[in-house]
Amino acid sequence: MTQSVVIHIGLHKTGTRYLQRMVFAQLPSAEFVFNPPALTDPLRQALRAPGNREAADRAREAVERWRSEGDTRTLVLSQPHASGDMYGMHQGYEEHAALLRELFPKARIVYVVRNVASWLQSAYRQSLVKDPGQPIERFLNFYDGAFHPRPAAWVAGNRTLDATGMRFLDIYNTYAQAFGPERVYLFTQEHLRKRPDAVNRRLAQALAIDRLPEPPHERSQNRSFSALAIHLFFPGAWLRSGRPPEHAIGQGPGTIRRRLKRLRKLRANVIKHVFDRIAYIDWDLLERGGMRRELNTLYEAEEAELQRIASRILDEGPESMRQHSRDS
Repeated sequence: MTQSVVIHIGLHKTGTRYLQRMVFAQLPSAEFVFNPPALTDPLRQALRAPGNREAADRAREAVERWRSEGDTRTLVLSQPHASGDMYGMHQGYEEHAALLRELFPKARIVYVVRNVASWLQSAYRQSLVKDPGQPIERFLNFYDGAFHPRPAAWVAGNRTLDATGMRFLDIYNTYAQAFGPERVYLFTQEHLRKRPDAVNRRLAQALAIDRLPEPPHERSQNRSFSALAIHLFFPGAWLRSGRPPEHAIGQGPGTIRRRLKRLRKLRANVIKHVFDRIAYIDWDLLERGGMRRELNTLYEAEEAELQRIASRILDEGPESMRQHSRDS
């Protein structure tokens, strides 16, 4: 009997924790197995190291061992790194799609995207959990009124991104080509908020069940740091220049940062569990300099296409995309 496999590939910061805790982890264990460590540990290592043959071979061996055990339950894997590293410009997603296609050729893919500008702001806030802190302009390389290519992955001990290089549509097309568009369930975070019933129906279809299990009463929350908390707890964010300092380009985490690991963790816990619970005061960090407007203009066509595909999948199912590709 061929085992049914469903793989959630991300993106990061698109309700991943909600899907993992409130949907996948609630599936009945008699019919489903979710993220078994014997599989997910080597697979995660392979997805974190694209191009590493040894890591890929260990993932292959783990899958073979799993198959030899004869478990016929539906296997559900949630591996956001399958869409690439969020701070590495999603590098490696093509290799990941090829590897997953090799390992699970009949898998159904769940892929969630969101507005690029909102995703970038969320990625910045998430980076502050571990990084010393910097203004969002420097994180996105925005200065002199425009976005610029990032000079390096690290600047002054902080991560940076090339805000103009997001490839959300390319990731969808790559997985649709690898597995067939009828097997790829594309959702947008906007649809998760505005059309939750339709999303739940299609997600249940991907899992081959009539309806999703009822989530626990206590909803999972993974809120990013509020803008007020960032302003108060991260002096580095007070800088207004996004231009990377020449002397600090390529400068990653240093010895002092490693020694302060416990203090950073304490700061994060104080913000998350104390300060932001008492007063979660937030505002749009991308309004400065018109960054959100610039990003929305840049990605307008791509986001319209993602919305069109996701809407069609909600209304007609992913199988309609197979016919659409033939007609095109």
